[in-house]
Amino acid sequence: MRDLLPILKSLKSNYAAALLFVLQVAITFTILVNAIFLAIEKQAVVARESGLDEHNVFYIATNLPVPDAEKKAQLEQDLININEILGVKSAAVSSGIPLTGWGRLVEVAVNPDTKYDTFSGYYGGDVKLLSSFGVEIVAGRAFKIDEESTARVDGFKYASEAIVTKALAVSLFDSQWQSIVGKTIYINNKPQRVVGVVETLQAAWPSWVVVEHGVISPVKETDDIVNFVVRTDPNEQQRVQEQTLAYLMSVYGRKIDKVETFNDVKRRAYSAENAASKTLFGVIFGLLLVTTLGIYGQSRYGIIKRFKLIGIRRAMGASKGEIMRYFMLENMILTCMGILLGIILAIVLSIAFSNAFELGTVPSRYMLFGSIGMLLLGQIAVVYPAFRAAQLSPAVATRVI
Repeated sequence: MRDLLPILKSLKSNYAAALLFVLQVAITFTILVNAIFLAIEKQAVVARESGLDEHNVFYIATNLPVPDAEKKAQLEQDLININEILGVKSAAVSSGIPLTGWGRLVEVAVNPDTKYDTFSGYYGGDVKLLSSFGVEIVAGRAFKIDEESTARVDGFKYASEAIVTKALAVSLFDSQWQSIVGKTIYINNKPQRVVGVVETLQAAWPSWVVVEHGVISPVKETDDIVNFVVRTDPNEQQRVQEQTLAYLMSVYGRKIDKVETFNDVKRRAYSAENAASKTLFGVIFGLLLVTTLGIYGQSRYGIIKRFKLIGIRRAMGASKGEIMRYFMLENMILTCMGILLGIILAIVLSIAFSNAFELGTVPSRYMLFGSIGMLLLGQIAVVYPAFRAAQLSPAVATRVI
């Protein structure tokens, strides 16, 4: 390109302005790439599957207002009555609820002489628990009625069978995860035979590193607080919830500790991630706007300073298109310099974030798309000043002192 050498000479003579432009692009690129990566990571966390039939599940945390010796019978009666409510697809009792922050974790091992291989969330309940959650069996089978039992607390100590999540099976057996069916694993050193694998069931703690690990046992617990999980037919949730509460409160001494749909549970669990994501996208938008205005201002100022040079070039026969091409090429060169510096800074910042906050490093595709975006942004910002410069007549431009 014949304009390349004049542009480089011009930048050398105005290195302060060129350096300011490059630094602006580099800083914007660094912040932009890392902010977009963090925002998308937050959105990915919020969007991940819980495993439940989220729109049709609610739970009620309540007590069993009878003496300990009668709690098992009261729990059975409650389950029968709730399941008979019109619109209930399945109702069960559970020792915990995904993403609520209230639940149990257990140690899981493949060999009896190993303390543990990994950790997992734990749910104990009756044979209808899987159906009430709405989780999908992907290997093996569901629990049978004769495998069900009742305990006061810590049902995993009494269970002989277990169902695990696919993520836990993969953690223990890698690509051969389906082979876990029929094998014995050790839950807090208690042997349990795995009869099935579900696709997904998250643990109680949304920010837990192994939130996808889950163990389900067919053991109902008659603790001080029990959780009734109710899955309804579509569009029946509100009515079923009201009727379930009406039944429960008809029992003398009953206290309702919590009533919540799973949509509300998930919204509350990920409220911090949602807020952080929206904030980051706001920062990204503001940064792009400020950078665009900054590039526009610098480009316009640089063009105004060279009105006389533009007039001379126009008088020597340069077309309007050649004038526009000159300034857009100059912008592209400076932007590319800024992007190269920005890539180095973005990598350094990404590694620092990764070490400090245990985050992943920014993938190379973000650098690629960020570079393309910055080039387009620079060209969009300079196109109007370059167009105005091309419209100058030689007579007007050469009179500018």
